[in-house]
Amino acid sequence: MILQSDPHPALQHFIKRITLIRYQLDTSRPRPVNPFPPQPENCLFFYPYDKVTCRNYADGRIEELPRSILVGPQLSRVDLTIGYNMLVIMVSFHPGAMHRLLHIPMDEMLGRPFDATLILGREIEQITERLNEETEFNAMINIIQQYLFQKTSVLKNRLPIEKVITQMIQHKNYLNVDQLAKQACVSIRQLERQFKERTGMPPKVFLRLVRFSKAWIMREKNNEISWAKIAHACDYADQMHMIRDFKDFAGVSPGVLQTDLGKSSLRLQGTTID
Repeated sequence: MILQSDPHPALQHFIKRITLIRYQLDTSRPRPVNPFPPQPENCLFFYPYDKVTCRNYADGRIEELPRSILVGPQLSRVDLTIGYNMLVIMVSFHPGAMHRLLHIPMDEMLGRPFDATLILGREIEQITERLNEETEFNAMINIIQQYLFQKTSVLKNRLPIEKVITQMIQHKNYLNVDQLAKQACVSIRQLERQFKERTGMPPKVFLRLVRFSKAWIMREKNNEISWAKIAHACDYADQMHMIRDFKDFAGVSPGVLQTDLGKSSLRLQGTTID
């Protein structure tokens, strides 16, 4: 079961959506392994029930994740082995909003998840415990929103660069660096600094990640569509450019990743790039 909820209007300036994913699996079968390609969104995850084991393709690290994690910019695939009694609650931030909340440059969070309690304090641990005790999904979402309401007072101000990043995610902006800087009302040097601070990567790399994410989600939603059509829909110059991105971000070709995903019927993304 996947439940998506729009945040309260007072939170919509920095929270994009809250997604709840619930699975109960057959304990007589092995725990499923689910490829999770990198995405441009930064998220706060809660795992109130069973824990998740993560294998990171960038460094081969295998670790059991804490019950709450902050996931900033990611440039490589991870494989997630989930539990039999699984509840995932994902808070998706608008572009730049995790930086506004944490006051941490996103390039310092590049490449791996962080224990949310080490950054946000023990209050997050208490939130996770309350989620574990709650049985109503809407009540769980309310618990998280009440916590986020308290955090609005510490948010840094929004900058025009965040609107530019949102346009790039929505595939409405393929401008060059000069044009992006003009839209963001900054110099090229300021654009690159602000972009790295808020996304953890340069504009060109971020745009590649956005295109890759759209391509992967299109194929995940429709197994019949050809890779050539996906490459065209995602504005790749040709299919080989798309294959290069898959190898860079997922570590394998599109076909191999599709095969890996087909080994599990579960879908943990629960979102679309919009």
